Amino acid sequence: MATARTPGPRPAIVRVSALHGGHFSIPEENFVQPCSPGARSTVPSLCFLVEHEEVPPGSSTARKPTRVVFDLGVRRDVARYAEPIRRHVALRQPMDTRPDVVDSLARGGLTPHDIDFVVYSHVHWDHVGDPAPFSRSMFVVGHGSLDVLAARSPELRGSHSFFEADLLDPARTIELPDPSASSNTAPVAEAAPFTKPWQPLAELRLPATLDVFGDGSLLVIDAPGHLPGHVNLLARVEGEGEGEDGATRWVYLAGDACHDRRILRGERRIGEWRDAHGQVCCIHADRPRAEATIDMVRGLEEAGVEAVFAHDVEWEKDEKNQGRFFGAGVEHGLPNTAVSVIHPAFGAHTAQARLRRLFPHLFWPHTTVTMAADEQTTQQQRDTFTRRLGADAFHDGWASILALSPEFFSASVSLSAVPREKGHLSRKDQALVGLAVDSAATHLYAPGVRAHAAAALREGATVAELVEVVELASTLGIHACNIGVPLLVDVLRDEGLFQDEIAKPFDSVQERLKAEFAAKRGYWHAFWEDFLRLDPEFFAAYLEFSSVPWTKDVPGAATGGRGVLEPKMKELVYCAFDCASTHLYVPGLKLHMKNALGYGATPHEIVEVLEIATLLSLHTAHVAAPIIAELAAASGAAA
Repeated sequence: MATARTPGPRPAIVRVSALHGGHFSIPEENFVQPCSPGARSTVPSLCFLVEHEEVPPGSSTARKPTRVVFDLGVRRDVARYAEPIRRHVALRQPMDTRPDVVDSLARGGLTPHDIDFVVYSHVHWDHVGDPAPFSRSMFVVGHGSLDVLAARSPELRGSHSFFEADLLDPARTIELPDPSASSNTAPVAEAAPFTKPWQPLAELRLPATLDVFGDGSLLVIDAPGHLPGHVNLLARVEGEGEGEDGATRWVYLAGDACHDRRILRGERRIGEWRDAHGQVCCIHADRPRAEATIDMVRGLEEAGVEAVFAHDVEWEKDEKNQGRFFGAGVEHGLPNTAVSVIHPAFGAHTAQARLRRLFPHLFWPHTTVTMAADEQTTQQQRDTFTRRLGADAFHDGWASILALSPEFFSASVSLSAVPREKGHLSRKDQALVGLAVDSAATHLYAPGVRAHAAAALREGATVAELVEVVELASTLGIHACNIGVPLLVDVLRDEGLFQDEIAKPFDSVQERLKAEFAAKRGYWHAFWEDFLRLDPEFFAAYLEFSSVPWTKDVPGAATGGRGVLEPKMKELVYCAFDCASTHLYVPGLKLHMKNALGYGATPHEIVEVLEIATLLSLHTAHVAAPIIAELAAASGAAA
């Protein structure tokens, strides 16, 4: 790839790494023309990490790097968008929100707290992501963006033109000055980042650039047309190849300046459509200015600058760019600083990049009428998954199963869908049951914990309800005593040992503890008798521990000082982890089934709990399939 280079003593540079920001589906007619009727494309929402290291004068050691994230992509939990945006998001299915920017940073060993600045190219829903985790970062937006968020831009039309007025904390937000008032004043080198004046850059014929760090390594570029406040970044990075000491090159992060490289190449033109009121709409708010910006980007590429767009399918599909994602461990043009490729959900070596190379049709489904039959089948299976289980449930494990065994994928989807579609329990309660199974000490399946907790929140669960499920599941360990103490008593009887100790009646303290247990927990069972008799102190401590979800006062809860979940749901949670194949505690399962029925549960609801617990068998494939796919990709073995 030809790139603009700067020979001689090397100027200041930054490191740039790509970040995943989700994928979603778009109708091509809204973006490019001509196109096939009804054609849709799945596109990425690419984000970027920029790292700037400065060596103070007289020192050989760089300061801690200043880290900038450019765009946050799609929000992990789309239910947390404002209602008008959620309606628009429904038109962009199927959608994958994981891995997101937070996941991508974690792969390279960073957290949102390591990020100094978040720069939004603009404030459309698929770029703003979730700012909440970046609670220590300053947010930077282009001039006019705050008016857009505050709905002071009435000329914007289309279902994509809805925004969240409360998106940003004013105390941590920098809105850049108006670039049309470009200053001829020389910038002050020691000024804080993003506070310098706009200046032209003669080298690349750019009329309005803002030097972020004052050393020419990172520039904000005015890129008007798509949305008020739309800005891009121009980064000077280390040159490629060997024997080029001091060589650098430019990488241009173009946001939504263009949505399809075919437009940049002159093969297509910008799409337009008519809304329900007959108004002509365009994905760009100001089409003439957007076309001028595209011409500018085209000129940069002709000058050897590498341009990358937010929804750049071709760039993402290019195999050589897989190593340019943060944490990929491969320095390839956009150098990375870490080699960790641990998937934050699976806790194992991720197969994401290699899956994309080995099975690209899973991640970039073709949408034209010439789609191959096997790719059509794959897309149909993905669509079936989304319809029956929801787009948010799809992850690397499912993708690997689909690639390696489509038949098993279909059967697994059908098995998983039965309780969801029959719905004897609400979607929220189903998610809480799944959380109980996966968080139990005998399973501890972290991806499931995350997925079920997120699903429960989407369905309206409160944090207090999630915490109470965890509290209930945390009682599982007492089964060591429930099983062990009666066995010990049997052995003592068989051996004729300590007969007085195991047969003595309860004293007043033990009677009080028994009554307190029945009052707080709502039942008493014979398997507690020997335990209480042999160690009333530990029994008392366990009573306090296990009673928390039954006795705590949760503000706003309708249970009146009895926790937040109704008693029936508490008992179903107990049933969930007792019946799981990783535990199979029969005495507890029978007891809690009886208790659940006493609190009004139906047989169908209890059976549905058993069905949800059965689904943990799928975790075998969810963990193993990505590993197999990765090893197959590494060895070149055929799928």
